[in-house]
Amino acid sequence: MGLAATVLEPRTMEQLLKIFMDICRLRAGPQQLPASRFLLLLTLLTHALLGLVFALFTLPLAQSLLAAVLGTVLLLGVVQGLLLVHRKPQRLQQTATALAGCEIVLGLLALPLTAWFYAAEGDSARAVPSLLSLVVIVWSVVVTVHILRHALEVNQGIALLFALGYTFLAYSMMGLVV
Repeated sequence: MGLAATVLEPRTMEQLLKIFMDICRLRAGPQQLPASRFLLLLTLLTHALLGLVFALFTLPLAQSLLAAVLGTVLLLGVVQGLLLVHRKPQRLQQTATALAGCEIVLGLLALPLTAWFYAAEGDSARAVPSLLSLVVIVWSVVVTVHILRHALEVNQGIALLFALGYTFLAYSMMGLVV
């Protein structure tokens, strides 16, 4: 049986989801994930699809596709660049899988908040989903710090700078697409 079939088994998917959840709760690091090219591609594809769903709230389809692909390429490029600079390129699959997978988990939490925000009429009706979305964004940065700290073997302060830089780049790039 190939690795792709193994990864897609319900029990294995359940184990992988548990690892992603544990990383999001800062109880596991990216090193707990298998170094699997198939799993990396699966999480990157899912990351891009979720990015497309989010972009469709505000952009036409063509721009949404571009934004989704660019967001996923940025994730992969930033992770690869940081790992190369820190001389740890062998950690690419696990680190990028962890970051994409955790962004998927947190994105799925943020999706109903985003729908609520766009369905609400008036600023006062949008206050609660905005605040809750901000909490998810902050938690996403915390998780990114956690992943980068483990992958790069740097202190939390340095990892925070990298995470904030990545977050700033991601939001700036989406602003350019709009």
